Amino acid sequence: MYDRIIFVGNDNTCRGPMAEAIFRHLYKGNLLKTNIMSRGLVVLFEEPYNAKAIDILSDHGIEMEDGLTKQLGIEELGANTLVLTMAFTDKLKIIEDYGFEENVYTLKEYIGNDDELLDPYGEDMDVYEAFYQDLYNAIVEVVAKFEEETER
Repeated sequence: MYDRIIFVGNDNTCRGPMAEAIFRHLYKGNLLKTNIMSRGLVVLFEEPYNAKAIDILSDHGIEMEDGLTKQLGIEELGANTLVLTMAFTDKLKIIEDYGFEENVYTLKEYIGNDDELLDPYGEDMDVYEAFYQDLYNAIVEVVAKFEEETER
């Protein structure tokens, strides 16, 4: 059904790349058939991913590439693209600015939950850990739903 999943956050420094890394870690499907990425809505220049995000994932045995932030491009959005945003405002921005409505959900909305994801940016490591736990639990459900949908 989907050949691309894009995790979208505001600036692509923390939550989106973490969601991508956790998804890659948990997903047992064919990564050659499914392009998984994270992007930002406001990336004025490339910068490294958040060091605390990298450290938290490493503490849990999940590798996160020491990548650079990337802006979401309109060419990345297509009929077979699943877009999972980190916040409701990100979802609205994609709909309004990119004119793309199909298969756009907040990450938790995709799994039937109305809660917003916490933004740990600038907080202590204990807040990053709490965010990681919340995100990991949500991604477990995202992977299960995605695998179920791709089997159809």
